[in-house]
Amino acid sequence: MEPNLGLPDDLSLPEPWQRTLTLPGDPALPGLETIREYGLAETLPELDLGDLAVELRLCNYVEGSRATFEVRADGRRFAIKMYADDPTLEAKLYRKLARVGLASDVGARVPRLLAFDPDLHLLAMSWLEGKTASRLLKEGKGERAGQLAASWFSRASNVRVKFAPPCGSGRMLYNAGMSAVALGATDQALGSAAKAVARTLLRRPPIERGPRLVHGTLYTRHILDLGNGPGVIDWQQFGQGPLELDAGTFLASITRTRLRHDSLATEAAKAEEAFVSTTRALFDERALDWYWAAGLLHVVASGLKDGLKHPAPPEARALIQIAAQRAERAVAGRISAEAKPSPPRERQRSAFSFRRRAHGTVVADRPAAETRNESKMESQSTETVSDDNHPENSR
Repeated sequence: MEPNLGLPDDLSLPEPWQRTLTLPGDPALPGLETIREYGLAETLPELDLGDLAVELRLCNYVEGSRATFEVRADGRRFAIKMYADDPTLEAKLYRKLARVGLASDVGARVPRLLAFDPDLHLLAMSWLEGKTASRLLKEGKGERAGQLAASWFSRASNVRVKFAPPCGSGRMLYNAGMSAVALGATDQALGSAAKAVARTLLRRPPIERGPRLVHGTLYTRHILDLGNGPGVIDWQQFGQGPLELDAGTFLASITRTRLRHDSLATEAAKAEEAFVSTTRALFDERALDWYWAAGLLHVVASGLKDGLKHPAPPEARALIQIAAQRAERAVAGRISAEAKPSPPRERQRSAFSFRRRAHGTVVADRPAAETRNESKMESQSTETVSDDNHPENSR
């Protein structure tokens, strides 16, 4: 029940452009089935495609859950996203961000919503052209990657979205518990070490300040260099919570890159330093350490939570050790706060009560409403993705 963290840090679609000749058949995706039968122009007439020749390239497909296509038509380029579940909240978010100036042609921005069919669960989004922060690391531009991420937080730090679902320490504690169990199924020692970190985090979760818009899965592959500012894509798991959650998630992905790829260690360190030094005034230091540690537990177990037997990644032990250090720093003193407290401790402890599903997938006992929300994320753990300049382009 988690975002798909098992993806490589960066992916590449074949170049030059290669269109998809055959659309996959998937009855769970009403938009896909309609496009297969009637074509895109008739399915979304507000795009005003008329008789233009339309070419589609499959970027992202999760059977029974979602698909994303890049579309080209007479010089136009945009993305089509289709879901099994209702994406009305995501469409509402794009409209909200456009109203507050985060969908313009300059500065920090997200894709613009071009069209939306609530019955077909279908969205058309503008295409943001740029290299991911992951790609920047590979090109020796680590400092630029960190600065881009920092500039996004500077621009978006005051954005509130009241209709967004809660996304805070309770969710991260749940993910930490799931990670510990998944690691334990692969390597008992790693599982025990991860569980110790999770229990450290449970001792003193941050008291959450006034909630802000959070992306929910802000990894390096979701941040684009648009030249005159950062672009942030893939918002289907957005919520409202502390900014430190997104910051810790981003830093966890940087740490994983540093330990996984020796050749990128220097650039990853530059990215981390640029980000931390630039955003120091935005975050509570101990809260950032707490979410950084929780994010590390989450990424270290990526790809291990499907109930199947997988080996832990080679950097797992080192990542857990860093998570332990961050967690100890976070709970060593009181984390400053302004407003409302974290979710009740009883709810957070549910992250450490586990059962197994019929097919062997480990799942924590949670209230029904939360379980429904998390189940939307679980389907992404087996995702197959291709990308051009922005991996996991599910816009």
